[in-house]
Amino acid sequence: MPHKPFRIDPNREFCGKKLGVYVPKPKPAEPEDKQKELDKKKPEPKPIHEESWIRGPNLEVFIPNKPGATMEQVLARAEKEKRVIASNKRMDQALVESDEWKSIRNALWCWSGTMSAYEKPGKKFEKTIEYVDNKTKIRYVFEVPNQYVGEKDAVLIAEHPDYRLEIDGNNRVIRAAVVDLIERFPTEPHKWYLADPKHGIPVEDPIDSSDSNARYFYRIEKRVGLSARDVNFGSGRVVSLNNSHSVSFGVVVETANANVTSEIIPIVRSAKQSGGGGL
Repeated sequence: MPHKPFRIDPNREFCGKKLGVYVPKPKPAEPEDKQKELDKKKPEPKPIHEESWIRGPNLEVFIPNKPGATMEQVLARAEKEKRVIASNKRMDQALVESDEWKSIRNALWCWSGTMSAYEKPGKKFEKTIEYVDNKTKIRYVFEVPNQYVGEKDAVLIAEHPDYRLEIDGNNRVIRAAVVDLIERFPTEPHKWYLADPKHGIPVEDPIDSSDSNARYFYRIEKRVGLSARDVNFGSGRVVSLNNSHSVSFGVVVETANANVTSEIIPIVRSAKQSGGGGL
């Protein structure tokens, strides 16, 4: 038979003291409740860039090609000055689709603001794509968005200033707010291809160079880094995704004014590459 419930008198004494009113202990928080509490304590995520950046439809030379700057120096300088590095697509407009390149010629070769990350041909994307610069031995890490894990023969693209280069010892981690996936990324370099309409990155199968929309393509086995452009070889139609990060190139940035040369003093290269961060 089930036991009948009974009531304990709070005034009843035990060991000379009244038992008092029974107050049950709170139940342990469920895992979901615990997570909610932890989430409340977490600081709100901050945007990659909280301050306004200088933008505009025109271009100006930010750093001339001589002496130029390494990829890491370029990103640090642009971050400090709040300048938006011209994208690969924007440089294509200046180099191929107009004579705008004449006003920025002393920046060429130049880094673009288009950050790319690609794996070895046929290898599926994992949670990160990693590349070690063959000269500095610094490791560059690009975090792959969950929806792109498992993709292959593709390239991930982030445009400046929607990413940040974070320094962690000998590692450089690229954290991007917006990442696009471009499929059918060519596995064969040194050939001509059509370019995707958004970022100007070569895609699909090789075509003949006589097509004015064709772009000559450089890549290596795997890489994380900025694309680079020039006007001399291939009449400005070369898209280079193979350069070492320790190479010094010029930089072109967006500006609201008519095309002018920046009066900012160029970066002076040091003879030794350091593993530290900023300038």
